[in-house]
Amino acid sequence: MRNMLLVIALWVMKILSGRCLKIMVMLLVTTASGNVFAKNKVTGMRVGVVQIEERAGFRLVVETQSPLKASLLLLQSPYRLVIDMPETIWAVDKLPRRGQLLVKPGTAYRFGTPRPNVGRLVLELEKPAAPERAFSLPPSDGGNRFVIDLLDRGKTAFLVAAAALAKNPKKDFGAQMPSGALARNADQVHVAKPLSMPLPKSKPSYLLVVPASSKSVPIKRPTSEKRKQKWVVFIDAGHGGKDPGAIGKAGTHEKIITLAAAQELARQLKATNKIIPILARNDDRYLRLRQRINLARQSQADLFISLHADSAHSSMAHGISVFTLSETASDKEAALLARKENDADLIGGPDLAAEDPDAAGALLRMFQRESMNQSARFAAAILKQIRGLPGGDKRGHRFAGFAVLKAPDMPSVLVEMGFLSNLKDEANLKSKSYRQDLSRRLTKAIVSYLNEYGPKI
Repeated sequence: MRNMLLVIALWVMKILSGRCLKIMVMLLVTTASGNVFAKNKVTGMRVGVVQIEERAGFRLVVETQSPLKASLLLLQSPYRLVIDMPETIWAVDKLPRRGQLLVKPGTAYRFGTPRPNVGRLVLELEKPAAPERAFSLPPSDGGNRFVIDLLDRGKTAFLVAAAALAKNPKKDFGAQMPSGALARNADQVHVAKPLSMPLPKSKPSYLLVVPASSKSVPIKRPTSEKRKQKWVVFIDAGHGGKDPGAIGKAGTHEKIITLAAAQELARQLKATNKIIPILARNDDRYLRLRQRINLARQSQADLFISLHADSAHSSMAHGISVFTLSETASDKEAALLARKENDADLIGGPDLAAEDPDAAGALLRMFQRESMNQSARFAAAILKQIRGLPGGDKRGHRFAGFAVLKAPDMPSVLVEMGFLSNLKDEANLKSKSYRQDLSRRLTKAIVSYLNEYGPKI
């Protein structure tokens, strides 16, 4: 009897151990294929052209079964956009895992499962295109849609975006919904007419690509970008035209001083043979603050420097101040000055083209925070060089909500070169030799910053 019970026990243990082993094998196989715990599926992907500020941008639409979680990463050599989608598997059987993109600046794509339960899509780019917008939309005659728009704004903009994304690796861009004007046009997120082939009439389950296995069109690996051989610095002479700015004790107009200083700085920067200076204005004209930002972005500037010479309540106030952007002012004087400079736009009447600040979304706000960090480094480089001037760096680095510093993709500073309400500062600013000395120091600061933090040339 005792032997029979022992045999039965061994038989039960064998059955159980076999089942356990089978279950363990199934779990291992499922995990290796990336299916375990997957809550979502990619069912289709499309690329095409989208208009961004009257320029042709690159649009990617990823269709999924359920709302998508997605993180982004930008890499160089070659330029790449990496999209990781946790809890997501691939359900695009007709789409080869790698191939050539027919919409520029895209050159190639590949997708797979680098880690269990994580879907990854990599887009290779021939230019330093960075995301402008990333948002999700609910189902509309199909699955959920995740949309990314990219635009080439230059190498510095790419580096700012790449640094910001690297600091926020767990940011879920799939959770972002469009707002402002983008939300009002949400139904128009269909891909525009692509550059190379027509859109399919039915819901696509593939990218507009040539598969890697295709024999008719060979795969062209992205060629290395012809890098610009010089940095670009945008110089903004404050005020101008019907906006005179501050008026000094001796009747000096700020707009005249800032233009003369900007022209001198441009001359010295050009003489380095490393920098292309671009002036916001080279004559006495009125420009809105947003126009100045847009001109700098269109120029793909690596740095933005705005020159001013304000007045103060006290005629004793003197010296140079270097400002960067912040939502919270460093002090009451900085807040008052920013409000005064921003109000200069009112001279031209209401800005009907002003963008809804919420429309930029989390992506550009993240880039702007990184741009503010870089701007602080630029400010420090300037303060180091101006110590020997009257007033020197005693006023230090200050910050406030200057509208002209709100470019999200380049370091930007505003330099108050002195106070026209102070007779000594006014006399200095009217002096050509003083402006030359100031420009020489600003040039040294600019070259020093770009050598350390700017794109390689």
